[in-house]
Amino acid sequence: MLRPALRLLTLALGVACVVAAGCSAKKTLVPDLPPQTSLFVQGPVDTVNHVVHLFWFGSDVDGSVVGFEFRLISSLAPADTDWKFTAKLDSVFTIFTPGGFAAPRFEVRAIDNTGQRDPTPAVEDFQFSNHPPIVTFNSPRLGSRDTSFATATISWTASDPDGDASKLTFRLWLDGNAANPRTVIGNTFVVPTADFLQAGAINSGPRTLFIQATDDGGLAGPIDQMTWFVMAPVTGNDARLLIIDDAPGAGSLTIDTVYTNAAARNLPAGTFRVLKLEVNQPFRSSADMEQSFRQFKSVLWYRGIQTNLSTLLQSYPDAVANYISNGGKLYLEGLNLVDGQNSSGSLPNSFVSSYLGSDFLYLGPGANPADSTVSWSISSAVAGKAVILRSSLLADSLRQQQLYVGLRGFAVRDTNNVILWARAGNMSQPQPFDLPIGVDIPQPGGGRLMMVSTPLRGANGFFSVPRYVAKVLQRLGITGP
Repeated sequence: MLRPALRLLTLALGVACVVAAGCSAKKTLVPDLPPQTSLFVQGPVDTVNHVVHLFWFGSDVDGSVVGFEFRLISSLAPADTDWKFTAKLDSVFTIFTPGGFAAPRFEVRAIDNTGQRDPTPAVEDFQFSNHPPIVTFNSPRLGSRDTSFATATISWTASDPDGDASKLTFRLWLDGNAANPRTVIGNTFVVPTADFLQAGAINSGPRTLFIQATDDGGLAGPIDQMTWFVMAPVTGNDARLLIIDDAPGAGSLTIDTVYTNAAARNLPAGTFRVLKLEVNQPFRSSADMEQSFRQFKSVLWYRGIQTNLSTLLQSYPDAVANYISNGGKLYLEGLNLVDGQNSSGSLPNSFVSSYLGSDFLYLGPGANPADSTVSWSISSAVAGKAVILRSSLLADSLRQQQLYVGLRGFAVRDTNNVILWARAGNMSQPQPFDLPIGVDIPQPGGGRLMMVSTPLRGANGFFSVPRYVAKVLQRLGITGP
């Protein structure tokens, strides 16, 4: 009676063994398969632009693709042979083609979730072409008649026939500096004065500026150039004074000689230069003006009897501010020099408090408050009496001979900084107090701004203007041996 039971036990064990054997077969380890990679460009391709957009894809039969590695194999760019990781399925490549042609091999391989890499990366051999960019100067300085000091504000136009012109870089250099060019991004640049040095000095003579564009593929285009005459600050080695003659017209000779003769009498030969704006206006930017001024210890700028505004001062007030804030000394003479109520000026009203040592400009009274103006008038006589201008600072006096409109009265914080006073009753408008019409203001950075708001040539009734100007030159600290 026990045999049937044994048979059943034997059968059960046999079934269990079969089941066990089946479980053992399913648990057998199978090697993880690497991923596969496909590149969307396959086979021979025609020569293409050096900027190319490539796509790829990866698959893994027993896992998932988590990223890719790619590289470019090219003798022109050895660093690109290192594998680079990306999780993206595409990328835009800019191929280094400094000679206009490159034939690199592109490889890309997938990476799965276990870190395995496709042992047979997708590969494509490319041929890339690149055409050179073109750059030309805008309004180049040309010839010996177009002169400047050792500074140049330049701009240019550039194009890239097979690329993005906004990605161009530019090399600029002056003759003699080809080994040390400036690398510039953008379309404008101010050449620093230091670049004009030759053996440590600025020399008068023709200079040539060169420019060359390079595209994002490393290909440099043709060189453009311009040549113009660059002036040394002075004929000697000590640039003490730049005189800016801003009084145009044949009748300005008597105005000019007030300053040029004073400089010749009081300064050593070869230490000053005269710039006649009527003949040559070399400043193309605020930086041009500032860099030109910085080549001199001081600047004397006169406008004579002009009542119109100075376009240069209106356009480049920062040049004046930066020059005097960094140790430069500037004397400025003329009418309508500062902007204010009911009278425009060449310099902004902010100069009054920032650089002219004053809280505001005095108003000349009108018929009613709305008519009041910062523009004062002066003539040779008031109520039959001569108009005498005085300077306690310079211990001197001037006698007015001409009628002028456009003077300014400064509400100075310190009367010791007044370089010219119109005494009470001297102005054409009612004026019951002494009016400062000229100031001499030391600046925090060691500079100085002198402003006289009336043409001195019209106040030479005592023949004292030459003496007065000589004292101004002393105040600028540029006289003596």
